[in-house]
Amino acid sequence: MKRAIESNQSILDTAKGAERICVALGSSSNAQVASAATQTLVESLIGVGVSPSSITLLRTAGAPELDPALLGKTKTVLHDRVTSPMTSVAHAECDFPLSLNSMFTDAGLKIVIGELKPHHFLGYSGLCDIVFPGLASLNSVRNHLANRKNMAVSDLHRERVEIARSHENLFAFGFVLDSEQSPVKISLRSFQDCLEDLEKSVQTVCTRRVDQTADIVVMSVGGRPMDESLLSAVETFPAAIPALKRDGVLVVAAECPLGHGNTEFHQWCAEHKEARYLEARLRHNFNYQGFKAAFLLRTLENHRIYFVSTIPNHYVENVFGMRAAATVNSALQTVQRSLGSSSKISVIPNASRIILTRAEPDAK
Repeated sequence: MKRAIESNQSILDTAKGAERICVALGSSSNAQVASAATQTLVESLIGVGVSPSSITLLRTAGAPELDPALLGKTKTVLHDRVTSPMTSVAHAECDFPLSLNSMFTDAGLKIVIGELKPHHFLGYSGLCDIVFPGLASLNSVRNHLANRKNMAVSDLHRERVEIARSHENLFAFGFVLDSEQSPVKISLRSFQDCLEDLEKSVQTVCTRRVDQTADIVVMSVGGRPMDESLLSAVETFPAAIPALKRDGVLVVAAECPLGHGNTEFHQWCAEHKEARYLEARLRHNFNYQGFKAAFLLRTLENHRIYFVSTIPNHYVENVFGMRAAATVNSALQTVQRSLGSSSKISVIPNASRIILTRAEPDAK
């Protein structure tokens, strides 16, 4: 990390000439790596003559807490989508009113720190989301996700990157973690160059090939934050599809202490309409939570899903159309009674960190 900073003369020169520097910290599966990157960056900037009082550390939701003793006089602030000071941003290419944290927009040098991860709907998440939606107002985030004309789910990631790229003097200090949550790639470049550099590593580290599909796939969504609600857990379901036979069974473990997680998502699912009807509506008026609901219903057309969580069975089965199970073992016993004890089983320990590709269709 220290070498990456000290070898980037462009960022050091920009830091020396900036009256205000904003370092925005995103969430990470490894809080220790994110904290170390932040501390090393701050120490390096101070080492070339930057005043600690000119640096503001801006934490987004889910970012690790930082030890004040290690950061000296550097100011640390937690971004709040409702109460934080906001500035309207007109130069970004988006068709909705956009407001971002004023500490970020007013800074002469902006640096985002975070992990780049795969995302089964958007392509990538983490580092690319820190500026937007990480530092945005609540209304901006809502407008980004709902009531969008002529939008597709792939456009959300593109829009987030474009909003970040619209800011001058924006650098990214990013990293990629392996399955053991150890860093395998660290990059400090301009925002766009850093993303392109890390995306290659994400594909290399996370991609696994499926040579033969299974009758049953047992998967964990990957713990916090992915298992906090059904809304977030659904984002990992696509990881299992390449590993499943048609009519195969998916057993999902996700604690979901926050329940289903979103009123809109609940409403779309509670309509109990076929997926094609939801998909037709989404083509005219895109809604991200509605997209997740349509995906869940489409998956249920081809696969049974046993859901192991703390969500009451009534909601799991009567609202979301899955089958509730108290434990993974009980779900497996039920499935094997119907499919046979010789059923082929595949296990995905952390679906949020895996990109599965199918080698070729099964012969049968």
